[in-house]
Amino acid sequence: MSTITININRDKAFVGAAMPYRILINGTEIGKLKTGRSLSCEIPSTQSSLKVSMVGNAMTFHNIEKETVLFPKYCKTGVINCNIKTKFNWIGYLTFGLLQAVGRTELEIEYR
Repeated sequence: MSTITININRDKAFVGAAMPYRILINGTEIGKLKTGRSLSCEIPSTQSSLKVSMVGNAMTFHNIEKETVLFPKYCKTGVINCNIKTKFNWIGYLTFGLLQAVGRTELEIEYR
């Protein structure tokens, strides 16, 4: 079975800076990513799911997570770059995390 490389980068955001993200490929945890860090690994060259989920959350009852599907058939060089951005959620902040999470996750996927 052939593989491709996925490079995952997490931005340096204030929201969630103390908590690492769990990185899961097809439901299997491949690592944890702290703010400003990067992770590279080999994944199968078949359609896969990528899920990022904040490990712990001291300020809210809601999870900060995002899930997407990866399509390696769009890779020309066998490399996928993924940037994780954690954004501030005003409604969550104003309600102290009771109605919504204080942050939200965005994934930028680039097929090379």
